[in-house]
Amino acid sequence: MLAAITAGCRVARTIRSAAIGLVLGCAAALVPAICAPNKAAAQPATAAQPVAAAAPAAAATAAQSGSAPAASAAPATTSVEGRVVRVLDGDSLLLRIDGQGVRGVRIAGIDAPEKGQPFADVARRALLAQLDDREIRVEVVKTDFFQRLVGRVFVDGRDAGLALLHAGLAWHFKRYDADLAPAQRRRYAQAERQARLRGLGLWRDPAPVPPWEHRAQARRSRAQP
Repeated sequence: MLAAITAGCRVARTIRSAAIGLVLGCAAALVPAICAPNKAAAQPATAAQPVAAAAPAAAATAAQSGSAPAASAAPATTSVEGRVVRVLDGDSLLLRIDGQGVRGVRIAGIDAPEKGQPFADVARRALLAQLDDREIRVEVVKTDFFQRLVGRVFVDGRDAGLALLHAGLAWHFKRYDADLAPAQRRRYAQAERQARLRGLGLWRDPAPVPPWEHRAQARRSRAQP
């Protein structure tokens, strides 16, 4: 009887050991399968971190590359002073500069009516009233085809070209906006817009002909046989 009980115990231990081994084996097989999707899901998040970090770096590189349009920057200027000898029209004059003699000056940023256009003489007289025989300062940005100094003209600290725009006696010359700093372009555009809305000067005409169109028409007329 004792021998039978001992044998039964041995069989039970053997069955229990086999069962434990089977459970552990299944668990070992299931763990990789369960964990593998979690690892796969975690990998994109890890890979995305360098991309997110690279975005500010790329933006900083672009900012340092100087790729912004040149027109967005203020032009380089040279300041000259002299006395006005003659006002030719609403946007040009003759200036006597010490050591240089008399130089032509074209006011930057505006285009006044040409001779023969409505308000041409009014614009000339308005500029004359500001500048005649006065000491002025010109912030020169370039020399044009006619060897005139092109720049903003100041008398007693006032911008003469801007004053003509406010009076409705000139157009903001957008074609040459690169001759003005961005803030100046905005002021010139606003001055013209306000004069238009108020119907000042040449804006009394509902459809005034811009001087650049007038010049183009004159060139076409001269070219005809």
